[in-house]
Amino acid sequence: TGNAVDIKPADDGETALRFHWNSAIAQDPFNSNTIYFGSQFVHKSMDRGDSWNTISPDLTTNDSAKQKFNESGGLTYDVTGAENHTCILSIAPSPVEEGVIWAGTDDGNIQLTTDGGESWTNCAPLIKELPSGAWVPQIVPSESKAGEAWVVVNNYRQNDYAPYLYHSSDYGKRWKRVVDESHVEGYVLSFAQDPEESRLQFLGTEQGLWVSIDGGAQWTKWTV
Repeated sequence: TGNAVDIKPADDGETALRFHWNSAIAQDPFNSNTIYFGSQFVHKSMDRGDSWNTISPDLTTNDSAKQKFNESGGLTYDVTGAENHTCILSIAPSPVEEGVIWAGTDDGNIQLTTDGGESWTNCAPLIKELPSGAWVPQIVPSESKAGEAWVVVNNYRQNDYAPYLYHSSDYGKRWKRVVDESHVEGYVLSFAQDPEESRLQFLGTEQGLWVSIDGGAQWTKWTV
């Protein structure tokens, strides 16, 4: 019909919302009408965006030094939205266990709720060698195991071009780094697990596509 409706969550007049250029959005695996959207908070709508509830505190570092994107220094603001920082980049509800939701931020936090947003835990301090302040652009919950997830991290904006992919099978209590420079080339951009064969996994880096058939123990570059 050509009709369009803006469903973006609005602030309450007291707390300004910070939305990333590529804001996190996800559909609930258990209710197709329920969606999630990220600012510095996780917002939940049960009616496809007609109304919203905030189901988290600020999940970022809320570092004010990284929130000066509206200070142009000129006669007019030169702000497109790409300058926004301390925002949520990824939201990933588990397809296995209802109420389990992961969230990653652009300033290094990896947050988890197991009760639909009533409480949240930052798993980032539990990850060995996690670069401080790195981007967390993707979190992939397992298609078959509750509590299992992979976290994509990249830190090239701080001149660190190493590949980072972390794996947990116990709701973020323990973590293992899955890839480093000896496995793949280029910083990591995306990860996918085959929905039927869990040991078949795919990794996208700046230098190409990599495939593992043994659950991430070995990786082979995809070639034509």
